[in-house]
Amino acid sequence: MYDDIDALLSEISAGEDTFLELKEVVLRGNQILIGDAGRAAPEIAEVFCSIANTEGGVVVFGVRKDGAIVGIQADKRDNLEQFVVNVGLNNCRPIIEPILNWMQLPDENQVLKLCLKVDIPKSRYYVHQTSDGRFLKRVGSHRHPIPPEQLGRLLAARNLLVPFEERPALGSDIDIIDPGRIEGYYQNRFKRSFSSDGMTYERLLVNWKLADESDGRIVPTNLGVILFSERPERVLNGAYIDIAAYRGTIADGETSDTKHITGPVPEQILQVLRYFQSSPLIATLSRKEATGRRDLPAYVDIALQEAVVNAVVHREYELTGSQIIIRIFQDRIEFQNPGGLHNTLTAEALYTGCQPVRRNQLLSGFMRDFPSPITGTSFMEARGEGFLNLVRDSEALSGRRPKIEQIGQGVKLTVYAATGELS
Repeated sequence: MYDDIDALLSEISAGEDTFLELKEVVLRGNQILIGDAGRAAPEIAEVFCSIANTEGGVVVFGVRKDGAIVGIQADKRDNLEQFVVNVGLNNCRPIIEPILNWMQLPDENQVLKLCLKVDIPKSRYYVHQTSDGRFLKRVGSHRHPIPPEQLGRLLAARNLLVPFEERPALGSDIDIIDPGRIEGYYQNRFKRSFSSDGMTYERLLVNWKLADESDGRIVPTNLGVILFSERPERVLNGAYIDIAAYRGTIADGETSDTKHITGPVPEQILQVLRYFQSSPLIATLSRKEATGRRDLPAYVDIALQEAVVNAVVHREYELTGSQIIIRIFQDRIEFQNPGGLHNTLTAEALYTGCQPVRRNQLLSGFMRDFPSPITGTSFMEARGEGFLNLVRDSEALSGRRPKIEQIGQGVKLTVYAATGELS
């Protein structure tokens, strides 16, 4: 916006409005002073959030409220730039990625002054709030709280516009997606390389909703980060699995083993399944036979796989800071994942075979193409019977039906070990 200097100068002379904010910058040493000296970062965060929540706009640093162009000291350029970026990353939720453009603008004596033009795009997917929790909008040149009833409509409209999976992963770059993993997936699925099909890497990512092409650049989507980045939790805080194993039947704080599972979600699933197969803390059923004692599985492998896949695929990745937690006890395994049962789904409906609308539809589709080392087919079948099979097989072995509970903003599934002499 206002990319032409003459257009920008014309807007500055007309004064602040819905799309334009002017900020004089005073620097005391390396300290940035804007408006109230003690509120520089919070004040600019209010400006950024209000503009993003309205129609987008421009903030020009180095210009007074009356339109006088005073500029910024050249040796303080890096300080201001870092300040602006930090406000967007640390004082706005979700983060706002400002677009910075240094410009030379003439003052009233036609002397060129260094100014910083910051573009704040209109938010397409989120309603931003300041770090102290305030939702603001732009009304003329002023910032106002968004009324509760309007906030509800705005949140609903933007959340429904594009699913979380397809939204750009804030603060990330296309380089975070691993080309080797993309090539491997394509080869496994189609038995040839995507380049042999005449498709560029970037176009493939966009077509598969693994990247978003907007604002003149290609950035990874949340789906792309979840599936094909080495460390998705660096972008989506909480996109990992924690395992805690206890020797008894209660979470007494004394863990016998813990494991932190990271990586793309298909690899997270594999790591958890390998842990289940190798850990001596997973209960086994010991039986006496003519040839001696024999250890038998206390769980159905396919049922445990289904539990892990469900936790990974159906969790709410938008709930940052909350990871999947798997707790292993002598008599059961608990799978707890962030996000309640999706839409109007209930536990009772699940037990009767209800076909729910999946929270992460695209992720579910991709999981049908990742092979399972247990079944030899895929992690997710298309018929929607995986949960019913989990319940049936587990109950047949243990005598107890797996239990689903709503725990705060999460769901916990408990799968019970087989009864008998456990070791």
